[in-house]
Amino acid sequence: MTRDQALLDFLFDRLADTNAPDRLAEVILGAYAGDDELRAVLAGEDAHLPRRTDDADARADVYLDRVSVAGFRGIGPKATLHLRPENGLTLIVGRNGSGKSSFAEAIELALTGDSQRWAERNSIFRDGWRNLHTSAPCEIDLIARVDGVAAPLRLRRTWDTDATEPGQAEASQPDADALGWRQPLDTYRPFLTANDLGRLISSRPSELFDAMAPLLAIEPVTDAETRLKNARKIYDDRAKTVRTGRLALRTALAEVDDDRARAAGKLLAATKPDLDALDQLLSDDDEANPAVAAYRRLAAIPDPTPPDEIADRLLAAGSALAHMPAAPDELTRLLQTAVEHFDRRGAGACPVCTTGSLDQAWRDAAEQRLGQVRREAGARREVEEQLRAVRRDAARLLSYGVDLPAVMGEEMATAEQRWRAVDLDADPQVLAEHLREHYPALRAAVDNVRAAAADWLRTRHDAWREHATELHNWLTAARDARQDEEPLTLLKDALTWLKVAIADLRTAQLAPFANQSQQIWEQLRQESNVELAGMRLDGTSTRRRVAFPATVDGTATSAMAVMSQGELHALGLAVFLPRATAAASPFRFLIIDDPVQSMDPSKVDGLAQVLADLAQHRQVVVFSHDDRLPEAVRRLEIDAVIWEVTRRVNSEVEIRKNLDPAERYLADARALAKTDEIPADLRSPLITSFCRSALEAAFHQRIRAVRIGRGERHSDVEMLIDSARTTTQVAALALFDDPDAGNRVYSYFNNRLGPWAADSFRACKEGAHGAAVADPERLVGNVARMVEAAR
Repeated sequence: MTRDQALLDFLFDRLADTNAPDRLAEVILGAYAGDDELRAVLAGEDAHLPRRTDDADARADVYLDRVSVAGFRGIGPKATLHLRPENGLTLIVGRNGSGKSSFAEAIELALTGDSQRWAERNSIFRDGWRNLHTSAPCEIDLIARVDGVAAPLRLRRTWDTDATEPGQAEASQPDADALGWRQPLDTYRPFLTANDLGRLISSRPSELFDAMAPLLAIEPVTDAETRLKNARKIYDDRAKTVRTGRLALRTALAEVDDDRARAAGKLLAATKPDLDALDQLLSDDDEANPAVAAYRRLAAIPDPTPPDEIADRLLAAGSALAHMPAAPDELTRLLQTAVEHFDRRGAGACPVCTTGSLDQAWRDAAEQRLGQVRREAGARREVEEQLRAVRRDAARLLSYGVDLPAVMGEEMATAEQRWRAVDLDADPQVLAEHLREHYPALRAAVDNVRAAAADWLRTRHDAWREHATELHNWLTAARDARQDEEPLTLLKDALTWLKVAIADLRTAQLAPFANQSQQIWEQLRQESNVELAGMRLDGTSTRRRVAFPATVDGTATSAMAVMSQGELHALGLAVFLPRATAAASPFRFLIIDDPVQSMDPSKVDGLAQVLADLAQHRQVVVFSHDDRLPEAVRRLEIDAVIWEVTRRVNSEVEIRKNLDPAERYLADARALAKTDEIPADLRSPLITSFCRSALEAAFHQRIRAVRIGRGERHSDVEMLIDSARTTTQVAALALFDDPDAGNRVYSYFNNRLGPWAADSFRACKEGAHGAAVADPERLVGNVARMVEAAR
């Protein structure tokens, strides 16, 4: 199962165990899947959420076969370091300056493109990356073996003669990035240098935490937590903006003399304002306000009618009337009566004076006079009607007035009072002069009223408009914030849920590393009285750290506070070795450079045993200048291949093998064969036992080389070796690739090497149960020849 699927299974199981609501589960899984999926879940949109699968682990284990180096660091002419691409311990020994660490740096550079050792040194150290004596060719050629793949994998870096930086190398393809190794190289880092171990002492707590945290392989879950935090911050910031905006608006509106502002301020006083009421307030056109309606009417009042035309008509009518004779009403009635009398009685004496005579001539003259009087009376009546009409128009003009608020009415009231202070029946000239005299003041007062009303409305509008815009913007944000409440609650619940889940997951994931660290420490501590009580990753953000609780003679303390330099160095190994050998790492090799610093002899023995244990499941390659480590390996009879590196003139590096397991068994057998201090009957079974072990070691090397070389998995090869119980089965597996072909072993040695080989194999096989060896030295020599042939 892949790491990601294991984490997903953890999340699915925990969601089920905690009965998490569907929406909460969707948010958590959306955060796990990525930013886009989380946004989609929060928005209620379709999202591609992860599901349970049965993915198989596609990890391919990687071993190192050999590395060739030329013109790099302390190595001049090309030198090749051969490594067994299988589980086991290899020591590379040599004095300081011999060039051994250059191989370690070359392996790291070939894989990562850089060296951690250089990154922590000054530029002067880094500038010495090219060899002083042989600058060209400058190259690193690393051959690796991938489990289950027959063809070797080559990672090569070469530098032109004008290259001045290690990063200017030309890398062969595929490189670590193309192979998908970049993240595992950072997480599991299969390289341990003295600098790495020193970081336990010199690093800030957060740096050590960051170095250890990837071991837990829970980054997808912690990344999900980070996405949730980022999303919550966005929602929190929006909500905070709405809260602070509400308070700011309320304060600002309190300064505005406007009913709407006061109403809005009252609504905003609530922690959770009525947004619909605010929306209605913003859409209100203010017509319902009587004062506003009054001022709008004032701003729209018409001009008073100019009096000039009416004044002219008054003057014209008055003048016309003044120049007309008074109406002879009595004369008109008398003539009318006389004419009627004449028409009724005929000619005769005047009935009034009796002296005059009324005849037809009189009647004609009277009728003519009566017509003239009637015409004059009609003309006067017409002028008088015109005068009455213009007086009525003047009355309407003088009735002009405006209903004003008290604060605006003084000037207008005075103008209106003076405007109306005239008798409508006054002489037309007086009335006309009054209109012309008082109209300008009335017009000015009207203009001032209109201007004042418009200014009042404008001031009110401007004061409200600015805040209304702000209120509208706030209202939009507030509605969005209301919609954000449900996602924000989900985000907070998801973070609470995930915080507990991560703590439990971190504890579970760290437990095997902490246990392994404690086991390694127990092997390394030897005579130390500091007992390690586990390892914890504590804190978050800037307060993150790795804690090492411990006891000293039963008293609880922090390991870092009481350990000596050598103990801290050993603790560094206990901490970093589990990281480099994590089961999830594809790198089955481990490169350790100079791990013996500051260790006392007892701890070196512990280190040798730790390395031997690791070598059961890893290809462990150790570079050391300290003779105590190879000495401890030999003394403790730990299977190991030891190479000795010697630097000669002009950076010429020589590599010699120094006792692999088969050679060590032969050396021990030779030593016993030559001694006379042990009786022959006691020496013989020991010598044959050592010779048998030498043969089996050589056969094991051959089995691994052949089978792993053709692409078989290491674990399968080791299981096959373990299944070969007898020396004959081991030989048959090595020689014929078949553990059941033991009946062919003797004939093989007899025919290929000679009868001596078959006899020697029989002697080794029979061991203590056979007859004493007549010539022990000859047997050891024969077995040495057989070992060489087996290889």
